[in-house]
Amino acid sequence: MATLSPHLLPPLRTDAGRYRELEVLERLRDHLPDGFEVFHSVALHTLHHGRDRYGEIDIVVLAPNGNLLLMEVKAGDVVLREGGIYKLYGKRECDVARQTTVQRGAMQNRLQQAGIHPELISCLVLPDYALGDGQVSAIPRERIIDAHGYDRMISAVRDWLAPTPREVDREGLRRLLLNQFQVMPALDVLRDQLQGTVRRLADGLATWVPRVEAASGIVRVQATAGSGKTQLALQLLEDARAARQDALYVCYNRSLADHVRRLAPPSSEIVNYHELCVEHYRDRHGEPAFSPEGFERMAQAYLDDSAGFKARVDLLVIDEAQDFSAEWVASLCGQLRAGGRLYVLEDEAQRIYGKEGFDLDQAVMIRCSDNFRSPRILCDMINALDLVRPPVRSMNPYAGEVPGIRSYASGEELLAQTGAAVAALLARGFALDDIAVVCGRGRGGSQLLNRATIGPWLTRRFTGEYDRDGVQRWSEGELLVESVYRYKGQSAPAVVVTEFDVEVLDDKARRMLFVALTRAQMAVELVLSPEAERCLYAALRDAAGG
Repeated sequence: MATLSPHLLPPLRTDAGRYRELEVLERLRDHLPDGFEVFHSVALHTLHHGRDRYGEIDIVVLAPNGNLLLMEVKAGDVVLREGGIYKLYGKRECDVARQTTVQRGAMQNRLQQAGIHPELISCLVLPDYALGDGQVSAIPRERIIDAHGYDRMISAVRDWLAPTPREVDREGLRRLLLNQFQVMPALDVLRDQLQGTVRRLADGLATWVPRVEAASGIVRVQATAGSGKTQLALQLLEDARAARQDALYVCYNRSLADHVRRLAPPSSEIVNYHELCVEHYRDRHGEPAFSPEGFERMAQAYLDDSAGFKARVDLLVIDEAQDFSAEWVASLCGQLRAGGRLYVLEDEAQRIYGKEGFDLDQAVMIRCSDNFRSPRILCDMINALDLVRPPVRSMNPYAGEVPGIRSYASGEELLAQTGAAVAALLARGFALDDIAVVCGRGRGGSQLLNRATIGPWLTRRFTGEYDRDGVQRWSEGELLVESVYRYKGQSAPAVVVTEFDVEVLDDKARRMLFVALTRAQMAVELVLSPEAERCLYAALRDAAGG
């Protein structure tokens, strides 16, 4: 497989030409052998008679021997006239031969300035047009890949870029392409572009699940992390608002409820289950006491009184349903009006609280293993470690990098290695706001979740205290530190997975690691105990066949 630079594919657009260009890129990436590198959307700036001219080469292929191929892709119809090839863009006409000549000349000038002299070849790709007997004098026919030759494109590229006697500074050429032609975007730009692209790609669930008809009104969505469940929930709430229906969204984690509340229509009721219990307890039984035992009492009171709850909503969305008990679900379902709709969103692989499953009679079941959030290399790691069944399908355009791994054997080393992992992400260009430190232990057993600082940074963390309304109190810091339990349902561009100190990669450990790894949108750093590190390496060796 060839390497794509930059790793992120160009933004999706609605025009067919862009889709065709993406198809050509993916075919080159997937079918050219290792050692080839494919650059796309290469920016050009040249001077012509003292005037600035800007352009872009669709694709540049760099062979292992340093030879270069410039590829111009023209999808759809073209016009042959007087030996030339022309592409129409609305009322504007582009002389394809002139365009490729200018691009080749600009590239040659840059290469000469850098003192690098590879074999430079140009070609034109017409994936939708068959030349037939058309005569083209402006471009050699053997350098045109039309619709009839499209299936043989890979072999043609390899033939054109076959080894030649000349010696080329390939690394210098590669650095020139990466730096001078700006094909390595700044990290903040890449982050924003990636988040936008992934959001559009992950709209699939939000687009077609609401169209599924269920006679019972019950739809159960079993979907992996990063598949777009939150976007689906937001779309359902928006549809209910447009239809002037009463909607209730209930999840397990308060932090996820706060996140959804910021994005959902203001008319929707967004809560986690214990918020409902607190509100009910205060209304029926008096002022609550906020403690683990107090929340249990409030939940039991809610269950005891739920038989008397009136039907009040037309739409009920239960998110993180793998963490709900059957009794909790029943207490919510009784609040649906006749003809109301119930959507249950869950992921069996994220069942980290040990709750028993529950049945929903007559529910339409939808399953999805597509992960749009995580970089491809992280999905490969998840599958190699056999963290989830069925395996996740990586749908992210970003390849990503292999996670860094650090180990600790003491509390001092844990603190130092976690700080080093944060520093490594900062050195790569991530901002502190991009980073989440996710601990494998809860507050009671964690050495990090109660710390005011990690390295030179103040931590932003849940203090374990609540105000009178049950709102969690947070410290005022700059580095987010959370447990894997509480951070489930959220994500960040870069994640430090730390305090992961299992001795056996059993079912619970696999679930915990799966949840932690899938919080990352771009990068992960791992801080492991020596036992956990041995477990992971052993699992990877087994996956590789010894």
